Amino acid sequence: MKSPVITVQRSTVLAALAAWLLLVIGGYYVGKLYIDRSIQSVQQANAIHIQTMQNQLDSMASAIEEIELALSNADQALATSGTTQENLNQKIEALDKQLQLLAESLAVLKEAP
Repeated sequence: MKSPVITVQRSTVLAALAAWLLLVIGGYYVGKLYIDRSIQSVQQANAIHIQTMQNQLDSMASAIEEIELALSNADQALATSGTTQENLNQKIEALDKQLQLLAESLAVLKEAP
């Protein structure tokens, strides 16, 4: 028969081993729970930041489209004003020629008795 001291020591060792095992498993569970919650929190924060950045990108894309449209309109206006400027220059040259002809005609008339 086994002595009661050895049985008590074995029971104490088994109880300590069981308590240690429960502490290890509990610590693992608590650690995993903490890490999972931390990851979930970071994912939620990232989702919010990504949505904010997406909104900013959409806003910037809209602003860029407006700028491109304004530049296109400005280019058309410049092209139109360039054509208008050319037409005005041609008319000015034509008027200069008429003025020179009138000046010559006036000079001829002044010379006439």
